[in-house]
Amino acid sequence: MSAAEVPDAEVRVRRAGTTDGDAVAALRRAWVEQRGRIAPGADPGFEHGFATWWRAELSHHAVWVAEAMHGAQWRAVGSLDVAEVAAMPAPGRPGERWGYVGSLVALGAAPRGVPRRLLGAAVTHARERGLVRLVLRPSASGAAFYRAAGFRPAGEEMMVLSTGGGGA
Repeated sequence: MSAAEVPDAEVRVRRAGTTDGDAVAALRRAWVEQRGRIAPGADPGFEHGFATWWRAELSHHAVWVAEAMHGAQWRAVGSLDVAEVAAMPAPGRPGERWGYVGSLVALGAAPRGVPRRLLGAAVTHARERGLVRLVLRPSASGAAFYRAAGFRPAGEEMMVLSTGGGGA
């Protein structure tokens, strides 16, 4: 049975904890390599940089990991990250919290439905936390997936100003 034929019951989605950083980093590396964006093993400092980010950022990010049964062990096959943002209150407008969906990763070997289940966990979390909205900037290939999940366009394309900081 191929990974794509694994029944739904053989997949679980759970909230990532502090000890899941290495697994999420490995997922991100494998996902980028599968898409041919970098050569396998390129960017040898990635894992160290990711571990630094994980320790600093996890407190205001909700990350989910999708795992599929592989033999007798669960193996990570997907993840999703939502950064929680607290808007500054203004007179007549209380502060609100919203989430930015920054990264949905599902490996090519992930069973069917993994992206949908990861996004479902994020939506449930957002509702439980009282977040007023989830925002994202989908890739051209991902836009239809998010529209099918109930996301809708919110005006013009996002605008960005590069500040030159951080070598960007």
